[in-house]
Amino acid sequence: MRRGVVLTIYLFLLSASVVWAEFYHWVDKDGKEFYTNERAQVPKEYQNTVTAVNPDESRVSVGERPVAAGKPKTSLKDHKDKYGKGEEHWRKRADKLRKEMVALQDRYDIILKQEKEDENKPKKLAANNDSHKKKSRTSLEKKKTALEKDLTRKKRELEIELPEEARKADAYPGWIRE
Repeated sequence: MRRGVVLTIYLFLLSASVVWAEFYHWVDKDGKEFYTNERAQVPKEYQNTVTAVNPDESRVSVGERPVAAGKPKTSLKDHKDKYGKGEEHWRKRADKLRKEMVALQDRYDIILKQEKEDENKPKKLAANNDSHKKKSRTSLEKKKTALEKDLTRKKRELEIELPEEARKADAYPGWIRE
């Protein structure tokens, strides 16, 4: 009886130590690949095309085991986009756009300050200066409008166009963030 209990415990421990999960792979009608470890998650229309995948133990890291022994780790700094441009290129482009925006904003602030000063000037020689004030106001308004357009264009370039270009080039999004 004792021998039977020990044998049962031994068989139980032996069977519990070997755990194997199956993985399944299928490709949908758009060519996208999917993987799951539950066959029930595979859509019905792909049940006939599903294939079992055997995991490659040399590529799997569990616990303290090293990742893929003998293969060097790739660094984020070594990563290049699909055009061969790295992090430095994208950071420089984003920084350049930010500096251009700051310069435009400074010019815009100066125009606003000039407008405010013109409004607050004493009205001593109102009759003589009316035509001069109108000319300077229209000139300031034109500059202000042009700067607003430039600021809007640069902001769009920095916030929409550059990230989209980076996405298409497979560059990391963090490369263009501040």
